[in-house]
Amino acid sequence: AKTIVQAVKVETAPVETQRMPKYLTLTGSILADRTSEIAANVNGHVTKTYVERGQPVKTGQVIAVVDSKAAGFQVAAAVAQSRAAESQVALAGQDCARADMLFKEGALAKAEYDRQKTQCSAQLYNANAAQAQADLAGKLAGDTQIRAPFDGVIGERYVNLGEYVQPSSRVASLFSVNPVRVSISVPESAVGLVKEGQTIEVQVSSYPGERFPAVVRLLGPALRAQTRDLIVEAFAKNDQKKLMPGMFATVLLLIGEEDQPTVPANAIKADGTVRRLFLAKEGSAFEMVVRTGVEKDGRIAVLEPLSADDMVILQPPPGLHDGSAIQ
Repeated sequence: AKTIVQAVKVETAPVETQRMPKYLTLTGSILADRTSEIAANVNGHVTKTYVERGQPVKTGQVIAVVDSKAAGFQVAAAVAQSRAAESQVALAGQDCARADMLFKEGALAKAEYDRQKTQCSAQLYNANAAQAQADLAGKLAGDTQIRAPFDGVIGERYVNLGEYVQPSSRVASLFSVNPVRVSISVPESAVGLVKEGQTIEVQVSSYPGERFPAVVRLLGPALRAQTRDLIVEAFAKNDQKKLMPGMFATVLLLIGEEDQPTVPANAIKADGTVRRLFLAKEGSAFEMVVRTGVEKDGRIAVLEPLSADDMVILQPPPGLHDGSAIQ
């Protein structure tokens, strides 16, 4: 008995040549707008921590507290020294005034007058130094509350309760991620195509098919000698926090338009990174693996040679394969 092959009913549409945007594809990386390794700037034991990884913080928000007792004692001692120095200055001022009067009346030798004036100046300098020491101690006491220097997101907290920190100790890392920077490597041949203020489109593998606009702001002054490329930075809004520092970025730079064969978007069948379409030829489906380009107004550019006479199958049904009978 003969096997009767049931023809698959399909809908077709013609290939159309349209003016489509032409892009130059570049590579880059997503960077935080600002990063900071926040230092303790004080000696002492950590008594409180207020942040965890991924937590948003505002400028001035307290992220950790260091025991301030020792700093308080230093402030008290420095203030006492400052007040003692002020008293010495007042006394020295009286001595200097008396020395000026005696020297003017000729009752004081020049050598003795110079000695007393030098002593007055030294006491004044000592008082200023003591006041500066008191101010520094007060600042260090105030720094026992460690605060965020700008709005951002905590990357990592390095200290735990009870740890002893020094002024250079790292307390937490902070990232400003809205906007983000896109660092782009531009080859020498394309340097003339990139301008400040230009809008580009950024793609990342985490969100296939989605494009993030960015604006070119910073252009390097020279090409890198080893790679002969120019580093350019663009800024992209990141309200939804989809772009994360460290991501690899594909950057599309619009350089013009060109005529390209296009097909309806629903004619393309995606299988991972492979794109396929089916042509309708003489009652049969003819499968093609294709490279696709820009999508615009519901149509996708196909980078393979197709003619206006070709008909593509829309929404290829499951089970359709090369050579399937169609109607």
